[in-house]
Amino acid sequence: MFLDNNLYIIYAIIIMSVVTYLTRIIPFAFFQYLNNPILRQTGKQLPVCLMAILTLYSIDSLKDFDNHYFINGWIACLVTIGLYLGLKSILTSMVIGTIVYYLLLNKIIAF
Repeated sequence: MFLDNNLYIIYAIIIMSVVTYLTRIIPFAFFQYLNNPILRQTGKQLPVCLMAILTLYSIDSLKDFDNHYFINGWIACLVTIGLYLGLKSILTSMVIGTIVYYLLLNKIIAF
């Protein structure tokens, strides 16, 4: 009985993993052959818009905890944007922005 229960859980995890992977890959398989200019433009702009919405929502949700978290979030966001505009490196600006937020959060950088 114990082995059957573990086997059931393993099968469930495998099936859920396959279904999750398929839902992520199927749109790319179908839409790569479409030459619709509206669809291509949406594909270029949507990731940036979603990241902006998620960032603003995340920073806005920080205000429920403490005003310093809200201010620290905006400072780290502005540092990240400034570094990206200067360096043109997404990874570097994200890592340094995260480090700045951590330092602000732990009051290592006094504000």
